[in-house]
Amino acid sequence: MGDRGLLQAALASEAATRTFSSDQIERLLPQKPPFLFLDEAVVEERGVQASYLLRGEEDFFRGHFPGNPTTPAAIVFEALGQAGCLWLRAIGDKKVSGEILFASSDGARFFRKTCPGDRLALEVVVLRTLGRVATFAGKVSVRGEPVAQVKRLTLVLLEENGDGKKLAG
Repeated sequence: MGDRGLLQAALASEAATRTFSSDQIERLLPQKPPFLFLDEAVVEERGVQASYLLRGEEDFFRGHFPGNPTTPAAIVFEALGQAGCLWLRAIGDKKVSGEILFASSDGARFFRKTCPGDRLALEVVVLRTLGRVATFAGKVSVRGEPVAQVKRLTLVLLEENGDGKKLAG
């Protein structure tokens, strides 16, 4: 498949709603514990709903901040990116199997802190795909309260050229 084929094949597929356990997510995504921030997910044709329980044992809590453990905003946005990666890997029967990297984000806002014991409810919606580039909108909440949002989170599939170099879309 050429540049246009990977994501278009995913969008054109007869994608049914699929539920993924943490083990299934770990098999699909390149991120692994302790840097995997999805416990379960429901993947649909136009997006993903997922969750992650902040257990308190995550290493970043040791230094962010001692005595007042707070999830770094970058981790919350990483979880949204992982949900977007899951959509790319899960839709279209794993047609997208290459390396996926973060390209950009716009309109990222953080509304409240999250702490051990909070369950992040994550949602990403596909806004656009073009060639090897996919753009999502995302939001995170805890117990129905907004935590964070991003208006545009863009991921790109890398493709090897004949010399073994990886190229972005």
